[in-house]
Formats: sequence, structure tokens, C-alpha cells
Amino acid sequence: MTALQRCAAVALRTACVVLLTALAMPAAAAPVKVAVFDLELYDTSLEGELRGPDPAETARLQQLDSLLRKTVAARADMVGVDTAPLRERLAAMPTLYSCNGCEAKLAGELGAERAVSGFVYKISTLILYITVTVRDSASGELLEKGSVSIRGNTDESWQHGLQSLLKRQIFMVGEK
Repeated sequence: MTALQRCAAVALRTACVVLLTALAMPAAAAPVKVAVFDLELYDTSLEGELRGPDPAETARLQQLDSLLRKTVAARADMVGVDTAPLRERLAAMPTLYSCNGCEAKLAGELGAERAVSGFVYKISTLILYITVTVRDSASGELLEKGSVSIRGNTDESWQHGLQSLLKRQIFMVGEK
């Protein structure tokens, strides 16, 4: 066997090994389509009852919405689905946290496989909870639910609370 023939044989064996390895590896799954709905405020505090909606809290909810959507966008296994086509309909509906999973059906209408929703429960100026749920849009099954208690009604406490929730409780399927 000549040197050229030996090189060709080694190259052929190497190509076969590479091809067989590639065929043995599972194909990467397509990213899951996720509809992230705006978080809502459930305010049972005396302050909320006396003063009404607080523009600072409305702005904080928008900051949390942005953080949640950025988290989905940053993941290779997920792709966000725009919920804007449902804005008018959502505004006319009861809150998502009280509709017993109706967000799953809405997400399905948008072509999403998962629905992410949640709320900030304000008990007082000092005590708040952030809850986020993930549902399968086809079945409505609750896949994940996490809640975190925060202290203080500030931009920083709300953001820190959601970041902690996302890091430790939500989007952990297959990672736990």
C-alpha cells in the first residue's frame, strides 16, 4: 500500500467515524414557543384601597414584564411569541390570575406551546409576593409555579424578587 493509499484510507475511516457520531447524536429540539403575558397587580393593601393605582407600581410591573421576556429571549430552548394581538381582549377580561388557566387557551390561539403569566400580590407596603406560572397551552396543565416573598415596595426589591424566582424556581424543567 502506497503512502497516498494509506492517507486516503485514514481519511475515509475518519470521515466514517465523524458521520456515525453525528448520526448517533439526537437532533436538537426546536425551541418551545412561549407567550409571556403581562404581570398583574393584586393589591389588597389599605394603601391601594385609599389611594388607588400607583404609577410607580405600574412602572415596576412593566420592568418585570421586560425582564421576564428578556429571560425567555436569552434561552436557546425558547422563543417568545408576541401577545400584543390580544391586548384589547385581555383588557376586557378578568385578571389572568383569577381565570383558572385561561391564559393557556389564549397562548394556543397565538401559536404558542407555553403560557407564562403571573402577578404581584401586595399585602402592604412592606409585604409583597411575586408568583409566576407556566402552563401547557394545549392541555392547560400547570407545568411550573413559583412564588417569592419580597420586602419593600421598591424597583430594586421587585426586580431582585423576580430574578431570584427565575433563577431558582421557574424554567427549571429538565434542569432540576
